[in-house]
Parts: sequence; structure tokens; C-alpha cells
Amino acid sequence: MNLFRKWRLGLNAGKANPALAQAQMQSFSKQIPLMYVIVIIDTIALAYVYFPFAPKLLSLYMPAGLVILSAIRMITYWSFGRNSMSDDQVKSRLRQMTVLAAVLGGMFSIWTLTLYAYGNAYTQVQILLITGVTCFGMMVCLMPLWSSAVVLVISTIGVVSTYMLVTGATEFTTVSINLLLVAVVVLLVLHRYSRDFARLVAHQQAMITRQEETQELSDENLRMANQDSLTDLANRRHFFSELKMRIETGRARKFGLAVAVLDLDGFKPINDIYGHAAGDRVLIEVARRLSEFSDDVFATRLGGDEFGLIIENYVTDEELIEMGACICGLLQAPVNTGSTMAQMSGSLGICKFPDSADTAEKLFECADHALFHAKSISRGNSVLFTEGHGEKIRDERSIDRRLQDADLENELSVVFQFVVDDSTGKIVGAEALARWTNPVLGWVSPAAFIPAAERSGSINGLTEIMFRKTIEAVAFWPDDLFVSFNLSPHDIGMPEHIRHLASLVVLSGIAPHRFTFEITESSLMYDFQRARESLQILKSLGCRIALDDFGTGFSSLSHVRNLPLDRLKVDRSFIIDIASDPASRAVVRTIFDLCRNLKLECIVEGVETDEQLQILREIGCTKIQGYLFSRPMDVATAMQHIKDNADIRQIA
Repeated sequence: MNLFRKWRLGLNAGKANPALAQAQMQSFSKQIPLMYVIVIIDTIALAYVYFPFAPKLLSLYMPAGLVILSAIRMITYWSFGRNSMSDDQVKSRLRQMTVLAAVLGGMFSIWTLTLYAYGNAYTQVQILLITGVTCFGMMVCLMPLWSSAVVLVISTIGVVSTYMLVTGATEFTTVSINLLLVAVVVLLVLHRYSRDFARLVAHQQAMITRQEETQELSDENLRMANQDSLTDLANRRHFFSELKMRIETGRARKFGLAVAVLDLDGFKPINDIYGHAAGDRVLIEVARRLSEFSDDVFATRLGGDEFGLIIENYVTDEELIEMGACICGLLQAPVNTGSTMAQMSGSLGICKFPDSADTAEKLFECADHALFHAKSISRGNSVLFTEGHGEKIRDERSIDRRLQDADLENELSVVFQFVVDDSTGKIVGAEALARWTNPVLGWVSPAAFIPAAERSGSINGLTEIMFRKTIEAVAFWPDDLFVSFNLSPHDIGMPEHIRHLASLVVLSGIAPHRFTFEITESSLMYDFQRARESLQILKSLGCRIALDDFGTGFSSLSHVRNLPLDRLKVDRSFIIDIASDPASRAVVRTIFDLCRNLKLECIVEGVETDEQLQILREIGCTKIQGYLFSRPMDVATAMQHIKDNADIRQIA
């Protein structure tokens, strides 16, 4: 009963497990032809033994038919049996094999039992021996399919041994019983093999599944490592790997390509005003427009609101510039954020390979420099990197190197430009300005070395040195004069650094209200909350806070309202054309009215002509800073003018 149950399980194993059925079929592909070879050899051997004793029908024609049938099956299997088959075809072939084993075994048994009546005891023993050898040989070939082996044993050894036990001589009893017992033992061994075979297949399938899952995970990790999750564009890592590959291809095939770096203008206010969800929609839409722009442009998201482009198949610089203009143009269309239509623009820096740079790093650096130039003087447009930009980079690198080795304590100095109350003609304060004179470079413009200090991370140390020098100078000034000191975005982005500056104010013994710390609108763009925290530290100490270059940045009126401000400084760009440009006059008037309504002091900088001063008087502005009254002065000169002159007009 137990053997029957195992046989049923073996018969149905392939049905339940297609992978096992395929494995059994693959194993059979090598063993089935050998099984037919065994049948052919043993059939010929037994026919040879009985040829002298049995009729030709039994000793020649029947074995010949059996041999021919086996040969046909063997040749057929060699020709078609190893072809790939579907799961259903394999299951059908395995069922056929079980049936064929029963048929082939039954035919062999019937033939041998028919031969039993002929010959002598010696030849009759040959029937048992050859039947056993044939059966055991076929069983070995049928090892993967245990159910077929069971059917074969029953139809051969089972039939022949039973016949011998019932009708044969007593001398065959021992041999028959022995064959039956050995067959059962072999079946049990084959069952264990079949079970181990099934387990091995299952293990292999599990390994394949795990490998597939691992591969899928690896592919997904690779995709995530090279793809931006928000926009589905290639990311920064993929950008550089792709760029390096295309550069090598370009070198080999001698064709050019270009790298472009795109930065969105005014993206942060979209996040601040409409929320990050709106900002994400903007980035997704920008990515879509870039990816659909041209097949010659490989678009990536480098991070934040910055995108990288690899451009191929252009001919001239003019075509490249035109393409850049088209890219900037397509970004100007409003973007639907769900709650509003956001208006924006993008600035683009472009660099060519191999004309301007020959490595991925240099190409990107030069394109980024061109982008900086575009955002500085041509916001919303594209700029192609030129030799002039290259000279500027070399100058910047020279400044960077010298700044690292500089004795800033001795090389830095402070100068002061005074602020005048035009209604009284008296000096009310001054702005402290940094100056750097290097033994090698000579005098270096603050517009050059301040950004260099920010790039190198030394800006905080520079700020501290300048502030200490400012304190030393102001200590000898009259108590009614204030001093303005500029803070960089890096300064106000580090509250711990601001606390250190506040401690210097306390240690100076100078009244905190005499110190005014100036920040720019652009500095608020980095981290408004940190900036507010830093300014609050200074404000709580009693220092004053001024917002410099007002009107040129992106800060909203809500920022102005939420910051602890005491003064607004009107940027000089509105003053240059104030005499001829009604719009400039309107802006200055609006800022002045804003200051009056918010009870903030308004200081106008960049005043150089009497005509400008007269217009400002008409508007109501009284606090004036500019060359008309005072150029920047060193410490000694500034002190002398404070002592000698009560009216700042006479200083100029």
C-alpha cells in the first residue's frame, strides 16, 4: 500500500511541478536512447540462445520486431527528443514514457514466457537472468521517473517471477524470489534517488528564483543609482559616466560634443510661496520639456533645480548658441502647479569638447562657470564658454591658491565709506569694507576674493578678522556714529559663528546698538530659518540689522516683515538712471514708502551726482551713501575726517 502511494506520488510529481518535469525530461534526453540499446542487446542475446530450439516466429520474427521498434524509438528520440518543449508537452511525454515502459516491459515478458516452453533448463535460466538484467538496466535509465520504473518492474520481473513461482520447477523458485526481492530493494533505492533528484531540482529552482530576485534587486538598485526618482531623468552619477563614455567615443571618432548646465531662475520662491509639491511639479515639467526637446540632447537632473545636458550633432558655435536659446525659451512657458500657473526661466552655461576642455570634469567646470556668468549678467539666457571665461577661471584659481597661503591677519585691511544725513549734513555712520593686498597679486577686488573665500570655506575666518579690525577702529569713534558690517550667506547660515561674533561685540565694550549687520536678499535664499535664527541672536544683543541691495533679490515682503530688520538699503542699480528713468524713481519711492510704513530706516547707496541727490530729496530720502559725499577711506583717514569735519560734504 505504501509502495502504491509512493508510485502515485511519483506519477503526479511532474504534474504538480513543471520545473521537475522539465528536469526529468532533460535527464531522460541522455538516458532513454541507452535504455533502448539495452533492450536491443538483451533481445538479440535471448533470441540467439533460443534460436536452435524455438520456432522462427519466436526466435527470429518477434525479437526482430522488438528490435526494430526499439531502434525506431531510439532514432526518433535522438532526432526530436532533445528539442525544447513546453511544460504541457513535457508532461505528455512523461506520461507516454510510463505507458511505454509498461507496454515494452509487457511485450518483453510475454515473449520470454512464450519462449519458456522451449529449450532446456539452461535456456530457461537464461530467461530469468536476461529478464532481470534487462529490467535492472532499464530501471537505471528510468531513475528520474520512479513511477515508470515501478511499472517496468511489475510488467517484467513481477510477471516472469510470478509465472515461475506458479508453474516453474522448484529450482527456479529461489532465483525468482531473489529477483523480486532485489527488484524491490532497487525500487526503494531508486525512490530515494528520485526524491533526492526532486529536492535537487527544487533547490536549483529556489536558487534560480533567488538569483532572479537578486538580479531584479540589482537592476532596481542600478536604476535607482543612475536615475532621479522624481523626474525619471538620469541623475548626476549617470551624467558623468555617460559623459566620460561619449568623450572617449568622440576622441576615437573625432567628433565634438557640448555640455550644458541649466539652473532654474527663481525656483526657490516657488517652493517658499506655493509649497514643495508645487516645486516638484515644476521640476517634473522641466524634465519632460528637456527630455522631449531633441534626440541629440541627453538630459539629466544633477540635483535640486540644476540640470545637466549632453549635446551632440551640432556644427557651429552659432547653432549651439541657438540651441541654448531654444532650451531657455521653452522654460519660459508657465507651469501648472495645481494651485497656480508658475512663471519661471532658466539660465544655461555651455562648454564644447574638445575646443574648450577635454575631460568630463573640466567640461562640467567650464559649463558651470559659463552658467555663473549667465546668471550674473544674462539671467534667463545661455552663455557659451569662451577663452575670456578661461582667463577668468585661471585668475580665480590663482586667487584661490594665494588666499590659502595668505597671512590674512596682516594682508587684510578695513576701509570705511560714510553715511550722511542730508537734512543736517552730518555724518551718522559708516560701512566697513574689506580690502586685501597680497604680496604677489597686489590689490585684489572684494568681488574676487570674497567669493574665493566662500568657495574655499575660509569666509568665516576672514569675517572674524575683518570684524576685529573694525572693532579696533570704531573704538575711537564718537558714540553717536554707527558702523555697518557685511555678513555673507555662509556667516548667517552658521548660528554658532554668529554667537562668536556676538561675543566679540560684548567684549569690545562698545554699545551693541552702534553695530549694524548687513545681509543681502540673496543670502536669505539658502536657508531662511537659519538666517532668521542668526539675526535674532544679534538683535537680542541690541545690534541693528540692515537688508542690503534691497529690490534686486527674490525675498518676499513676508520675509521683510518676519525678519528683525532696522534698515533697508536701496541698491545702487536703481540710482544710476534715476534721473532719466521714471521706473527707477517709482521703485525708490515705493521702497521709501515701505520703510516709512514699516518704521524702518531707509539708506540710499550709490549716490554720485547732485541731480540724483535732488531727486532723492524730492522723494524724502535723507540717509545717503555714495561718492558724492565720501569715497572709502582707510582707518587713519576716516578718523581724521571725523575729527576735522562735522559736515560730510566737505570730506569729498
